[in-house]
Amino acid sequence: MQVLITGATGLIGRRLVLDRLERDDQVVIVSRDAARAGRLFAAAANQRVTVIGGNPAVPGPWQDAVNGCDAVIHLAGAGIADRRWNTAYKKVLLDSRIDSTHQVVEAIDAAVDRPGVLINASAVGYYGDTADQTVDEGAAPGDDFLAKLTVRWEEQAHRARSAGVRVVRLRFGIVLDERGGALAKMITPFRLMLGGPLGSGRQYMPWIHWRDVVGLIDLALKDRELSGPVNVVAPEPVTNRTFARTLGSVLRRPALVPTPRFALRLAIGEFAKYVTMSQRVAPAKAERLGYRFLYPELRPALDSLVGLRRRSNLEIVDRSSISPTTVASGAPGAPPEPPRTDGAGPARTEPSKPQSPMRLLAIDVDGTLLRSDARLSQGVVQACRAAERAGCVVVLATARGPRMTSWIIQALDITAPTINYNGALIWNPLDNVAQFHEPLSGELAGRIIAEARSIDPQIMVAIEVLDRWFTDRIDRQFDQLTDPDAIAPLRSFLSDPVTRVTLLGMPEPIQRILGSIREKYWQKREVALFNPDPQVIQVTHRLVDKGIALQRVAQRMGADREEVMVIADADNDLGMMEWAGLAVAVGNATDQVKQLADAVVPSNDDQGVARAIHRYILTRR
Repeated sequence: MQVLITGATGLIGRRLVLDRLERDDQVVIVSRDAARAGRLFAAAANQRVTVIGGNPAVPGPWQDAVNGCDAVIHLAGAGIADRRWNTAYKKVLLDSRIDSTHQVVEAIDAAVDRPGVLINASAVGYYGDTADQTVDEGAAPGDDFLAKLTVRWEEQAHRARSAGVRVVRLRFGIVLDERGGALAKMITPFRLMLGGPLGSGRQYMPWIHWRDVVGLIDLALKDRELSGPVNVVAPEPVTNRTFARTLGSVLRRPALVPTPRFALRLAIGEFAKYVTMSQRVAPAKAERLGYRFLYPELRPALDSLVGLRRRSNLEIVDRSSISPTTVASGAPGAPPEPPRTDGAGPARTEPSKPQSPMRLLAIDVDGTLLRSDARLSQGVVQACRAAERAGCVVVLATARGPRMTSWIIQALDITAPTINYNGALIWNPLDNVAQFHEPLSGELAGRIIAEARSIDPQIMVAIEVLDRWFTDRIDRQFDQLTDPDAIAPLRSFLSDPVTRVTLLGMPEPIQRILGSIREKYWQKREVALFNPDPQVIQVTHRLVDKGIALQRVAQRMGADREEVMVIADADNDLGMMEWAGLAVAVGNATDQVKQLADAVVPSNDDQGVARAIHRYILTRR
């Protein structure tokens, strides 16, 4: 399918472009800033992306691009909450929607080969204030400024029907996306402990997860029976008070500080009226057509975006029944059990008492902090928080990128830098910036990718740069990587240094690729290689090592080696184990890790990690 999209650089547009590229569509983007859009979607190197400069609100050559497209998705329009409202900006809000939709319909009418469908943005503002009354697509419009704007907006889109084009008007609710928009603005006061309801909190909020926005747009493209208005909202409307309480719970922050209407009016002017307006909107048409919402309920939606469950297979195991005394001692009042050896050499004795309290605790994430079923137990969460309260900084060390670590940081409520990509990156999670970066050159990364693809052209390649990742295609059989920041030919991402190259494929070609890279690059000390799974190869700078990264973190915070404790399990943790003043292995650790350890605890859960923290950190203070 060839799809023309306006507003592609906005929050919804970015998600939509990537989704259509994943579905192998040809995407034509009309943007007022063609250079920016070209960079964002790597258009110069991506044959499936065409960027055309032009203002959709003004007639011009861009309109010729409509000819031959299968669909037009018109999302362009000035942001409702981007600026404080005055008479001039209200005119911008109106003109950017009415004029651009008018010109899009003019382009459709002039086309020889017309698109089959126009999908035009609209908003639930169409309904005005509905109080507690539930409304669907058949309800009458309101009579306030936004309602009148939306009516005129939809009237312009409706004109395309006279050209024989199916018209779908998407009435968007509040789109929840962790990368921006309303949710990003809502989170800030909660992180400052100032979160709470707006106004009375009794007003209904018509929210929707961005994944369901993309899903409903796909439905609108494919279902030829669908036309007219469609409410793009989740089936569970909630009050603002419920939303605030749920968001606070997900972020582990209180939701006790209400913002009165007069304060909102002072802060954002006339728009405050619409922030506190109640809109109880139902997605009747989507449900009638059988659309299955990925996130019909608010709590799972927020969890997936900013909470503890950033992926559906990552869960928190509630072990609240295990008290700190039980975790530390095995039974209330009992003396600590001696460390286990688990068959890894001679029995170890209790490590001697440190001369000073531990100031830094580094924990491997992937097989140590998380259980073998990828769960994080509540006893471990409680122990880590207790260590932080006792003055010991908890540092996560992982092969993951920052994005895949954020849910763990939130669960543990820690603020220290994280060691990511096995030490290629030290990341500041508070400011989302790198404190240290040891990248591969783009040229070397390109040679490694070429070598891998020469052995198996079907190998999936992920180019990871800081907290972003890019690829040239998505293979849905590999769920280790989701939501790329861009999909384009790989060479377009190799002009700058690369944090890591990850290769995914079937075991047999992966082993052949591993052997080739080991012979041509690793043996010559040009790269570091990690093979955590029979289907995965990770390639980083030759000096990347968690132990080196840990030394950098310790030096930055002024901690001596004797004040550093490590809990780990895998061979990529050996550098940390060797350098730390106190090294603890969990029961599932490799033999090499156990041989380096000062102690071995039973397992990577409450009886292992949590017990080690209580024994060697909390009881020594």
